[in-house]
Amino acid sequence: MEKRRNCCDVIVKMMVHIPSDQEELIKDLQWNYDDASYKPIEETLQWERTSKTLQKHIPNPSEDWEYLVLSEFTTMSVKELKEMINNSIS
Repeated sequence: MEKRRNCCDVIVKMMVHIPSDQEELIKDLQWNYDDASYKPIEETLQWERTSKTLQKHIPNPSEDWEYLVLSEFTTMSVKELKEMINNSIS
């Protein structure tokens, strides 16, 4: 059986990369963390909400920290993310 990732753990790992001046993103991810902490791991709603938070605050990643956050969320490497985004732009 496949081991499921815990959304709260992923949010904590993402927050390590976020600069402290990104107050709104941090606040929204804290809300996502609190919300996810009341849901079972197999629930998908917290993943959808966290995804929407990232789309809201990082719609077009350009900074290294943004790619690191998205890498933690998606499990894709930074290199893969950059290639995917560059291919979608061209």
